[in-house]
Amino acid sequence: MDPLLPPETAEAERAFPQALAACRDLDALLRLKGAYVGREGSHVARLMDQLKAAPKEQKRDLGAAINALKNTWEEALKARQAELEEARKAAKTLAWDRTLPPPQPARGALHPLNRLMGRLVDVFRPLGFHVEEGPEVETEEHNFDGLNIPADHPARGSADTFYLAAHPGQLLRTHTSPVQVRTLKRLAPHIHEAGGIRFLAPGRVYRKDEIDPTHSPMFHQVEGMLVGHGIGMQHLKGTLEYALRALFGPATEIRLRPSYFPFVEPGCEVDVSCPLCAAKGCRVCKGSGWVEILGAGLIHPNVLDFAGIDANEWSGWAFGMGVERMAMMLSQTPDLRLFFENDQRFLTAMGGLD
Repeated sequence: MDPLLPPETAEAERAFPQALAACRDLDALLRLKGAYVGREGSHVARLMDQLKAAPKEQKRDLGAAINALKNTWEEALKARQAELEEARKAAKTLAWDRTLPPPQPARGALHPLNRLMGRLVDVFRPLGFHVEEGPEVETEEHNFDGLNIPADHPARGSADTFYLAAHPGQLLRTHTSPVQVRTLKRLAPHIHEAGGIRFLAPGRVYRKDEIDPTHSPMFHQVEGMLVGHGIGMQHLKGTLEYALRALFGPATEIRLRPSYFPFVEPGCEVDVSCPLCAAKGCRVCKGSGWVEILGAGLIHPNVLDFAGIDANEWSGWAFGMGVERMAMMLSQTPDLRLFFENDQRFLTAMGGLD
């Protein structure tokens, strides 16, 4: 020991190796560290107090001796800490039951909205419907003109639609109906040999809505269309009854209420008897026993003519439904934003939304 250090330090220095070896866990080591090199009340702290009171000519050598002793203790404590941490890791490894099956990584799954869209598609496949897709960046021609939406219609204003400033005449589609226009134009030359046209158009759409519990600037739709000879409202009603009963159960009833959409004539809103309360009245249906589920109607002749299909020979129907609206109703989710926040707890709870 350095002769400049006080006698009591020699006793602490002799006891240190034995005390260090006696530390069997990190808690004991931390207590020993506090006693020897802690900032208050430790051996080093008392030596530093003595350094302050030492004569000026001794301060340099005494300070060097104190620092050397402190470094020696700290290095020994650090080495013992590494030994204890390694021993703890080894103990955990030895405690592992090798007969247990290996841990399984979490399994991924489709998003609830994608699963619901897939379920809607599956309902219509037995009726001969196939899926059509189209671009999400559309032209005014397909998004509006081909759907009998005139230039002065409010939906064509920048307050309702995302226009691309760098590409005049282009926009983010406001519905999946442009897919219907594109598909009709593509299949029109073959409509006679095919005997008609029937398809679904699921996908993302965009509108300038403020984000709140029931609105989002991006959401999903599934639209359907059928064109054939002599198609009327009775065919629309019968098809929707089949599809909605497949979705909500065989006891489901539907009703059609007159409504206006530029691309159908006549148009209607379609309600289903509330599947959550069996039409007895609840919070979801606001006590009416009915829930609005989609819009539909017979295809306007102007839409057929725009696609190059003779409206005097062919007729058809179309419908469109919001996927989020149906998902919120089926799961009784009060806030649309939950579907887009990617909270794993919520997505797991929505596992039954099939």
